[in-house]
Amino acid sequence: MLVRRVLSALALAPLVPAGHAPAVSTASTADARVTPSARTPLTASAGPNFAQAAVARTADGTQHVVWVVDNADRTHNYEHTAISPSGVQGPVHRIPASNWGQLSTPVDLGVNADGSLRLAFRGSLDGNTANFFTYKGVYTAVSGDGGATWAVPREVLTKSISDGGVTMAYVPDGTGRPITGYGDTGGFHWNVGLVPEASVETATVQEFTDHDAMGASLVTSGGGVYVVYQSTRANGIFARQVWPTLGGPLQAPGTYTNPGQPMALVDRPGVGPVAAYAINGKVVLWDIGANATHAVPGMDGPNNVALAVLPDGHLWVAAQGPIGYTPRVSRVAARGWNVDRRPVVLDELYSTFGIEVSSAGALRAELLLTGNEVAEPSRIHAMSALAQLTVKASPRRWRVGRDQRVVFKVTDVDGAVAGREGARRRQALHHGRLREVQHPVPRLQPAEDDHGQGEEDELLHRQDDPEDQALISP
Repeated sequence: MLVRRVLSALALAPLVPAGHAPAVSTASTADARVTPSARTPLTASAGPNFAQAAVARTADGTQHVVWVVDNADRTHNYEHTAISPSGVQGPVHRIPASNWGQLSTPVDLGVNADGSLRLAFRGSLDGNTANFFTYKGVYTAVSGDGGATWAVPREVLTKSISDGGVTMAYVPDGTGRPITGYGDTGGFHWNVGLVPEASVETATVQEFTDHDAMGASLVTSGGGVYVVYQSTRANGIFARQVWPTLGGPLQAPGTYTNPGQPMALVDRPGVGPVAAYAINGKVVLWDIGANATHAVPGMDGPNNVALAVLPDGHLWVAAQGPIGYTPRVSRVAARGWNVDRRPVVLDELYSTFGIEVSSAGALRAELLLTGNEVAEPSRIHAMSALAQLTVKASPRRWRVGRDQRVVFKVTDVDGAVAGREGARRRQALHHGRLREVQHPVPRLQPAEDDHGQGEEDELLHRQDDPEDQALISP
């Protein structure tokens, strides 16, 4: 018999007062941990339903999250929080010292070579075009203390005269310089480095204009930087190098799908750039170097797709869709393209509008959802998902009420779970409140047929813990 467990858990601590003006509302300390079937808002602040979280991991495994929020006076700000590798949330801090009249989303968040955080965004402080902070370019905010305080220098990452989303990466030349761009109906436009206020008026941008570039995302891979985008005019999804030189477009299998958020794009070790998108209602992973796609089962019909990569090559792919579509996430093996047979299904929200995924390890991922319940404002919500395991028992059948030795073989997307790695995974699962089936076999109670024989397609449960359940399948 095969015993499958879908393992998912939430592990987020409550918000803590930031102590950084302006003040941010916080959650009760009684909600330090939530149950595996729930999700928690990262903030009490409301945001637009088209907002999306930007995420970045620092070297210590901490996940940093930034999102836009709306104020009662119709001004706006960005908020930041950090989530530890074990799921503990830190304080929530606002980024600009004062609220802005207009702020764009999506933004992009990166980690500089010295470990500081860099946010890229567009907006207008007060609508006054004579003000430097009114649509003069892609502005930047920098934090050297993990997001507790932020500086917004009088410089831009690239020149721009409008609002909209942005994307950012770092050029692989040892300088640590950011490369920042944005796409629109006229093409894709970018700059390397920073432009001080005094040079903005005469600054130029690099660009290509043979395609419009919607939902554009940058990624650094090997010795180059690449952009993946969707083109309405060319009716397709494309990738092309933009640094150190501009390359020609490579079209992905499939056609234009009108993204609700930027293209999901990562640099996978040993593979190169990998994107995730929906084609004909199905989610696929695009190996750009091989120009080949690989299907992700159980995610049909999404609006948006998100992707995260780990240094060992594991991928986490997540999807969010219209009302009635429950957000979900699957894991991809460290090598090759083996994917979970079924995704982990997350806690439902009445409406969801965007999704982001981040991970510090192969056993756990954090999901950031933009959404709301009925009659509630839209907020950023967080959940965690744990890796799935499949357990195969030998012998496959046994009679009820008899002691006998049963060997369980545990596998996941990477194959057999054994040895030191297996012990580490079992410990992680135990900490996630889901424990392994224990011996002897009489502790397991299979449903009986008319002959007293345990059947393969029934439900097993731990007699001493009704919450631990496993579904038997052939």
